[in-house]
Amino acid sequence: MTKIQRYEVQCAICGAVSSPMFLLSTNTFGGEPDLDTRPPEMKRSTLCVDIQRCDLCGYCAPRISKSTGHFSAVVESEEYRKQLNNPDFPALANYFLCYAMLATSDKYYVAAAWSSLRAAWVCDDHDCYKASAICRRQAIEMFIIAEANAQHSEVPDGTMDVLMIDLFRRTGQFVEAQSWCNEGLKKNLEEYLQNILHFQLQLIEKQDVACHSISDIKNSK
Repeated sequence: MTKIQRYEVQCAICGAVSSPMFLLSTNTFGGEPDLDTRPPEMKRSTLCVDIQRCDLCGYCAPRISKSTGHFSAVVESEEYRKQLNNPDFPALANYFLCYAMLATSDKYYVAAAWSSLRAAWVCDDHDCYKASAICRRQAIEMFIIAEANAQHSEVPDGTMDVLMIDLFRRTGQFVEAQSWCNEGLKKNLEEYLQNILHFQLQLIEKQDVACHSISDIKNSK
């Protein structure tokens, strides 16, 4: 069972009190994650608790009760305000993209990448596929910059390769996706990761940009 509760918190930027949602418990029983690591239900429906928004100033962050010194200037910037209210994206996606902007300004690129990916998931849920592609392209850019700055995602070995391949494939960048697949298959990855790479190669050959999960691999055999 998923349990969500609202609690009052004070915004670290403007001092206003908001009541964002907090996740108390959830589960992923009986499901398989998507190839881009999105978890199965019931956890996949809890994206709304991964980001908070101040009702007054619009500060968006995993915890709006915390901030760094320069975030206030970013929140007040025209670029941030434009993203916060961008009609081309669902509201929740805008919140994740706003935090990605803040994280980038703080040179916390790996956080910006994951926030961009979560924005893509929100867009997927609203059938906003053009917007989701924009978010995924931003996630790709941020993951690459993060790696160049020695900021590594805390995921099992090989999982990052699988994620990047799916991001390239979902955005129609099939040459890049195939190149990452081929390089991944040269590594000594666990068998289940190799199976994912071989499945991705099949999808790339078909120029398939749809969402697929681990269960699709099992069903394809």
